[in-house]
Amino acid sequence: MTCQRPSVSALRSLVSLLAVLYVVATAHGGEARFMQYPDIHGDRIVFSYENDLWIVPAGGGAARRITSFPGKESMPRFSPDGKWIAFTASYEGASDAYLMPAEGGEPKRLTYSPGGAQVLGWTPDGTRVAVRSFMETFISRDPNLYFVSRDGSAPERFPIDRGVLCSFSPDGTRMLYCRKGREEYQWKRYKGGHFCDIWLYDFTTRAFSPVSDYVGKNAYPMWVGDRMFFVSDRDGVSNLYVQDLATKAITRVTHYDALDVMMPDTDGQRIVYVQDGYLHVLNRSGTA
Repeated sequence: MTCQRPSVSALRSLVSLLAVLYVVATAHGGEARFMQYPDIHGDRIVFSYENDLWIVPAGGGAARRITSFPGKESMPRFSPDGKWIAFTASYEGASDAYLMPAEGGEPKRLTYSPGGAQVLGWTPDGTRVAVRSFMETFISRDPNLYFVSRDGSAPERFPIDRGVLCSFSPDGTRMLYCRKGREEYQWKRYKGGHFCDIWLYDFTTRAFSPVSDYVGKNAYPMWVGDRMFFVSDRDGVSNLYVQDLATKAITRVTHYDALDVMMPDTDGQRIVYVQDGYLHVLNRSGTA
C-alpha cells in the first residue's frame, strides 16, 4: 500500500462550516460546538446537538431544530431520496431506531429490541434501515447487524457473525463493514482488541474478505464510487483516507495533527465530519 499527499485542489475542497450554527449559538449565548453524528444529503446536513436533531444548509447558515421530544436523539441518517430521517432515540428506556419525515414530524418506532438498536444507514434502494444491536449477544463485546424495513418489520440479521459499522455498494450487492471494535475512542495509537478493522462482504456469493491490514483504527468505511473513504490513526492522529478498492492504494486526504476526524458520513458525493467540535464538508470531486 502507498500513501500520497493529496493535490492542492483536494485541500481547497475542504470547507469548514464554522458559522453553521448561528441559531444554536445565539440560543446558548456563545459559540456552538461539539455537534455529533452529522449526515449530508443534497443541500442539507442533519446532526445531533445536545440530544436533539438539527438541520442546517450544507453551505452554512442557520440551523433549525427538528425534534423537541423528551429523550435523547442521535445518529440521524437521511434516506437515499432525502425524504426521511432514520435515527436512534431513547424515548422509552433503551435506545431504538425511529423514522420521521426529513422536515420534521412525528417519529415512528422501527425496533423494539431488548438489546437496544442504533441506526447506521440505509440500503441504496431506500426500503430498509441498517441497525446494530446486542439483542442476541448480551455477553458479547460486539453487536450484530440487522435490516429493518422502513414500513416496520422484525429485524433481519445480516449473514455475518458480527458487525459494528457498514456501507453498501451503489447496487446494494456488496458491503464494507467493520467486523469488531469501537469506532470512537480517545486512546491515541491504540492497538488492542477494541480497534476497528474493515471487511468486504458479497451478498450474492456470501464471500467475505479483509480490506484493512493496519493494526489500529480503521473505522467508518464509506463506499463512494469505486473507492472507500475511511478514518484511520495510522499516522498518529485520526484523519480521513481513501483507498482504491481495485489497486488497494491508500491516500491520506486530511492532515490534522492535533485533533481527530470523527463521525463522518457521505451521500456518495460529499463527506461531512466532525473535527475540533465543528462540522466540515469534503467534496468528492476534489480528492486525488
